[in-house]
Amino acid sequence: MSDFRQYLCWSPLTAGHTINTEAVSPSRAVFFATHAPLRIRRRHPEGRADARTTEVTEEEVCSDFLNRPTANGVLFMPVVGESGAGKSHLVRWVHEKTPETPTRSIVYLPKTSTSLRAVVRTLLDKPDIDSPEIARLRADVDRMSTELDQAALERRLINELSEAVSTAEPKPGHARMLAGPNRLAAVLLDPYIRDYLLQPGKLIPRLAAALLSDQHDGLNDRPSHFTIDDLPLDVADIKLASDKARQVLGHLYGKPELQPVAAEILTEQLPTAVTGAWNIGGGRLQEAMLEVRRQYALQGKELLLLIEDFVVLQGVQRDLLDALIEVGIRDGKTVLAPVRTLMAVTPGYFDRLEETVLTRAKAATPYIYDLDAVFDVSERGEAEVAAFVGRYLNAARVGRERIEEVGVGAGADVPNQCDDCPYKQPCHSTFGVSTAGHGLYPFNWSALRRAIRARPAHKSPKSFNPRAVIGEVIRPVLLEHAESLAAGTFPDARFREDYPTATGLGETFLYGAVKTQIDELDPTGSERRQTLLEFWGDAPKELVNLPPDLHHAFGISLLDLAERPDRIIREPQRPAAGRSATEPAAATHPSGLDSLPPRVRKMCDDLENWQGGEGKLLQGTALELRRIIKQAVVSQCAWNEPVMAEPLAAQLDKAWPSRSTVVSIKDAEGEGMVGTTDAPIKFDRNARNATFFQQLLLAANGMTVGNAGAIRRLHRIASRHQRDLQRAVVRARSFSDEDLVTAMRASLLGAVLSGRAWPEMASPELLDAVLDDGASWKRSDVDGCVAPWVGLWEAHRAARLELVARLRESVGYRRGTRGDVRVVDAARVVPLLARAAEEWVWRPDRLPEWVAKEAVAGFAKFAGLVEAQAARLREELGDIRRGLPTGVSGSDTMTAVEQALDDGLREGLGPDDLAAFRNVVEAARRCDWRRIDRLERHLGQIESEADTDARYRATLKLVTAYRGHDLAVIREFLTASDTWLTQQLATAKQRAGGSGAIAAVRVQEFLRRWSALGGGVQ
Repeated sequence: MSDFRQYLCWSPLTAGHTINTEAVSPSRAVFFATHAPLRIRRRHPEGRADARTTEVTEEEVCSDFLNRPTANGVLFMPVVGESGAGKSHLVRWVHEKTPETPTRSIVYLPKTSTSLRAVVRTLLDKPDIDSPEIARLRADVDRMSTELDQAALERRLINELSEAVSTAEPKPGHARMLAGPNRLAAVLLDPYIRDYLLQPGKLIPRLAAALLSDQHDGLNDRPSHFTIDDLPLDVADIKLASDKARQVLGHLYGKPELQPVAAEILTEQLPTAVTGAWNIGGGRLQEAMLEVRRQYALQGKELLLLIEDFVVLQGVQRDLLDALIEVGIRDGKTVLAPVRTLMAVTPGYFDRLEETVLTRAKAATPYIYDLDAVFDVSERGEAEVAAFVGRYLNAARVGRERIEEVGVGAGADVPNQCDDCPYKQPCHSTFGVSTAGHGLYPFNWSALRRAIRARPAHKSPKSFNPRAVIGEVIRPVLLEHAESLAAGTFPDARFREDYPTATGLGETFLYGAVKTQIDELDPTGSERRQTLLEFWGDAPKELVNLPPDLHHAFGISLLDLAERPDRIIREPQRPAAGRSATEPAAATHPSGLDSLPPRVRKMCDDLENWQGGEGKLLQGTALELRRIIKQAVVSQCAWNEPVMAEPLAAQLDKAWPSRSTVVSIKDAEGEGMVGTTDAPIKFDRNARNATFFQQLLLAANGMTVGNAGAIRRLHRIASRHQRDLQRAVVRARSFSDEDLVTAMRASLLGAVLSGRAWPEMASPELLDAVLDDGASWKRSDVDGCVAPWVGLWEAHRAARLELVARLRESVGYRRGTRGDVRVVDAARVVPLLARAAEEWVWRPDRLPEWVAKEAVAGFAKFAGLVEAQAARLREELGDIRRGLPTGVSGSDTMTAVEQALDDGLREGLGPDDLAAFRNVVEAARRCDWRRIDRLERHLGQIESEADTDARYRATLKLVTAYRGHDLAVIREFLTASDTWLTQQLATAKQRAGGSGAIAAVRVQEFLRRWSALGGGVQ
């Protein structure tokens, strides 16, 4: 038995050369070696419910096709079935059984001959037919095949399709809205829309590729009709299309019922477009085929046309059908040779055939052959399925060369490779054998059934698609999984991925408790053993060993189950009688779980169904788990990455909701919402996570014993995702770096208005200004500010308190959700502040929602206010310089005015309001007269600055600087002095003689000096 371990009784290379998915691909010998009797029904072409159906054999179909009398020279016999059902196989079988005779000419059109050149050549290359027109038609097709590349053919197809749609007779109903040259046809000609019609995967590019080259084995069937997906409904910018195209597309967008109508119109005109693109329109192919029938009629022959897939005639089917159904007997005389057509066609395509074709077909053959009734993948059909698969497994072991050498194509028996195998007895007894004696290794019936049902082509528990079984089960396992079998790793993860459990078709999954035991007893080989038990063991209810030879063959050791811990095994959730395969079953619970509330028990059952693939995780269960996990992260978060104030509950719910956008659970209800794919916490669908979730539910309901591992895992998850939580809060509260820079700039500009911040200020002082709510700020020099400046500051100050409070929360820390922020994250704040101070104007792209509009209302005019305030200072300086020219000392001016006051008072020439004047003089004495020179120098520097930004910053620094009342007091002093002295000069001039004259002389001398200093009115 040792040699049976990891044994390959086939060569993957030989198997690949022998097994093909298409009926036309294998050699004649391999075709007969793998042929299995088909299930064929003879039924009424319209499929009436009361119509009788009869099961027939391939021999009966062949006899009927060859011997049934033709009706007026026409026999049209459809073989109907879905893709992969075996239609092509039946047509080829009839072809292989039908030799040519002196009175019979056979045209066999395989489904891989998809190019138009191959189709026309196959139809018209007859050595016993001589016709100049046929020769010209063949030459034209050859020439077009050589001259056209795919891009050129795509353009021609669209142009011809537009012309055909434009001139087609409109049908009643919705189709009239799309008919004519300016409707759907205009869309096809629009250059912008055309790019969408020619995208990869759309019908026109796929059809063009098929028309130019033959289809290779395994490719999809030829596209035959437009679908809604082929319409240009995903245009990025409809404004780039023409007016006519926009109008039509607007109708298609706004009226979905027009979309299938548009697809049907395009499909109907597609044949005309194909023949027009190849310059073979105008009925040329029809006339050529009629000429073939005329000449065969003269030769006394009949024509047999066997078409493996009618869709290969796409574009020329109308001409060909017209020639095939044309009656051949007129006035009792055969003018056209009888033609027998056996045609494989899908039900949808058959239903779209023109009424004239269907009428002739029904007249010639009052029934069709239906291959939709194929093998039954159930216990009832086990023998048939095993026989089918066994033939292919045997052919792969024997190989094409030997099959051909022994003459299977000529009727010899197929060798059975199992007959001479030294491991026949253990292999067949362990893995099973077909009725023909072909071993099923490496499958057994359970694994084979599950693998077949796992493929998408099998849509019901009983469906069987031969092509899918060959191409998606037999061939991949023999070729792609052979290496892992020989290496002792089969069945591996790739096999499990290729063949998921088809729970919707009645297959059961391996129960979570069994998987958990496997994880404990066989941690290194857990996944392989789980797959082995589910597929080859048919998902047993408890952990067991399968037959020793099966374990040995795959290199999977037997478990010592006698030493396993005593535990209760819950039975798998299998469909009960009267319950659908997708409906969850009731579960039995281990001891202790029954004491839980029914709601919690239901959630545990739901998790078992979920881990085994029995449907989606129900919304209530998923929501409870997300709530538990979310709360764990929130509770453990320290709010220091970045540092911020702990958010309130409402803020947390907004930023970190208990939804799939935060905690994504694969295949749970609600996973389709926007943002799920970016969820920070994600859980796959597997037994380990299901157990973890169950333990969380139990722990949340007071059952912590035995669930410590789950609690530790939850703690690790919470620690790992603290930063994700904080990033979400930052986004939700608009605390991103960009938001904070915008808010800081708003606070900076507000501080500028109060004279508390300016460019080139040191970072610590600048930070103090930004985070100061301004409640204690007072500006005593408001009299020197323009009115809009003062108004803007008052408006900002009213909203600044809330602005700064939110700023502090964004970068500071407090204990709990109440109290003031005490600590600021300087490492984060200082770089952001530097960015905010790069510009001292207001032009944000987006204002954070937490910054009140009142805090920045009018800030758009900030730069203008800076210039207005600078102009105010220039004006004030000008007023001062008229009384105090540059170079004149303020102290000298004060001394001169005080001396003049003393002299004037002695002579009775003092000010009218002496007390007020003395107050002005005293206030001026306390002023810093150097402010005038500094202001003048600063203004001069600004005027000399060539760089616009540097000039603005210098201006901003100028208007922000605090100057108190000095400038205003100095200007008042100079103005009052000038007014008094000017008045007293006139009085002094009127006095003559005595002391008055002397006083007048003194005042006049002072006024002379005053004027020399620049005072007085010029």
